[in-house]
Parts: sequence; structure tokens; C-alpha cells
Amino acid sequence: MNPGNSSVWPRDTWAARLLRSNLSRAHRCWLTTPDSLTAALRAVCLQFRVRLLETSSRFPFPDEARLLKISRHQQVWSREVLLCNGDLPLVFARSILPLKDMPRAWPTLDVRDPRPLGELLFTDARVRRTPLHFHKLPLRHPLRARLASFPLDLPPLARRSLHVRQGSALLVTETFLTLPPIRSDPT
Repeated sequence: MNPGNSSVWPRDTWAARLLRSNLSRAHRCWLTTPDSLTAALRAVCLQFRVRLLETSSRFPFPDEARLLKISRHQQVWSREVLLCNGDLPLVFARSILPLKDMPRAWPTLDVRDPRPLGELLFTDARVRRTPLHFHKLPLRHPLRARLASFPLDLPPLARRSLHVRQGSALLVTETFLTLPPIRSDPT
């Protein structure tokens, strides 16, 4: 896999830049923050916490399989969490990784660990992150079904990137449910 190659991104749905011009400056700032979203949320949320929803093996969504260059019938490790300020869910995050890659490239991932993955991904010098890509999730996208039980105060815009370690890619998709408190350094 060559994660630096833009051809790994399905061109039909996800874009390398945020296209919606009618977003608020705060929404745009949060969606495009290039650093650890976990660290950014910790900086502004008095009661930041991660609520682990599910870890399981499952089949990837079709667009995830295309991006990871695996079969839709190949099992992946899936982790879904809410990043919250107290009890208020701010971000729904879904991370997937081909099961076959977990023991070799990602041995420090613990399926029961409720800590944010950002603590691992942005502190391990061996992890390279590809640029963010964005998508307004259509009603038929399977991720929308996963979001159905949470209040969605914003347009269903998602961002995702690959985190590559030892040639193995972990896909992280984040969807903001509501805007976190205002950041002090908007760009």
C-alpha cells in the first residue's frame, strides 16, 4: 500500500479538501484540524472522556474495503467510540484495521482499552498519517445508520485518514455530532 498516493482514496465520494462553503468558521476549523483531535478536544473540554461503544470483528463498509484495498468479505477489527464533553457526545469515531495486520503492525492495540487511539497514533514516531479526506454522508451510507441513535446537530460531514505503521493502514473516520467549545486558535 502506498498511503501517500492519492489514488488510494475513492474519488467518487471522499474529497481531499472541504468543499462546503456554508459551514461556520468553527465547524470548518474543527473538521480540518491537522493534529490529534483528542488533544484538541482535551484542550477545550473540561470533562473530556471517551465512551467505548463497541469493539468487534466485522466486515468493512464497501468504501472502507476499497480504501484499505481488501475484500469486503475480509474481517476487520472495528472500534467505535464517542468523544464526549461530560455526557455530551461531540464526535463519533470509527477505526478499522484488517485483522491479519493487528498482531504484526499494531501489537499495542488492546481491544478492551477505552483510551483514545489518538494517544497512540500521535505519539508513536513510526505512525505516518495520510491527509484528511471529507465527505457529506448520504442517507444510504452505512455510517449514517451507526449515527442514527445519536443527536446530530450538524450536517453529517465526516473526515477520515489512514494511519500507517509497518505498511499496515488503520482507517480512522470521525463525524462531529455537535460542535465542541470554541478553539482559541481558529485557522
